[in-house]
Amino acid sequence: MNFSAYRAGKGYTPSSIRVQDSHLRRYTGWCYERGITVKKITYDQLLGFIDSERERGIAPGSIAQEVNSIRIYYDYLIKKGQAKKNLANKIRIRDSGHKVLTETFSVDKLEKIYQDYSNRPDWKHPSARAVLLHKRNTVVLGFLIFQGFLSGNLARLEMGHVDLKKSTVYIASDRKTNARILSLQAAQVLTIKTYLEDVRPRLMEYQMEESPLLFVVQKHGEMVRRIIKEVQRQHPQVTGSRQIRASVIIAWLKTGNLRQTQYMAGHKSIRTTESFRRGDLTGLVRQLEFFHPLK
Repeated sequence: MNFSAYRAGKGYTPSSIRVQDSHLRRYTGWCYERGITVKKITYDQLLGFIDSERERGIAPGSIAQEVNSIRIYYDYLIKKGQAKKNLANKIRIRDSGHKVLTETFSVDKLEKIYQDYSNRPDWKHPSARAVLLHKRNTVVLGFLIFQGFLSGNLARLEMGHVDLKKSTVYIASDRKTNARILSLQAAQVLTIKTYLEDVRPRLMEYQMEESPLLFVVQKHGEMVRRIIKEVQRQHPQVTGSRQIRASVIIAWLKTGNLRQTQYMAGHKSIRTTESFRRGDLTGLVRQLEFFHPLK
């Protein structure tokens, strides 16, 4: 298995692979110029490469991406038996302390957002199809607010992943998150049932073919952005779905332990969950600062 196939198997898209290849060409070229064997590079030499990138004026966020590409490469070499350890794992990224997201919401506020959206009367919608789409969107908003879904989770959600008898939803794994099974809230169950039995079949009449997906749309991210814009009419302080997810995770941390929250959020690393407990909001848009772990 070559490196491209390895990354494709890990879920990386062709565009991500091209970006990684660009980073690695820069890295291996730097090593070649200095007579350094890539597979036998020392930790200090790896830090030397990163220092050289800083001297070139490369932004901290871009350096973080380069380090991640290098990390993936050494993981591959280890799997092939061509390297013994991944020195790039010792390189860390930390938050600068300047949060772009200035507000998260309490559980009561999240529920109010959901109720205000779901209670919009049918007569306010311009057409019968718009009524159906609003009911679908209410289900989507429920998954954002009660289960902390990301757009990618919605894109992989299938009909069989929802179990109304057990009041649970299965969230499939992806490159960034682990699989998990979460409970549905009482406020969601009837809405989801109506969607499955009535709304979705009627919306599917507009589709050319059947699909196992719960939400059959071309771009799930765009669907979420439209829902957020609608929510902002009543709650302008809502900035996006990641703000909602951060609020959900912080609320989970207040009522459960760290490992429980890690599972529910689907975080692959406990450090990601810990960052929400500290209030760092790592994973959201923010300034990045590169640092050496020995500083």
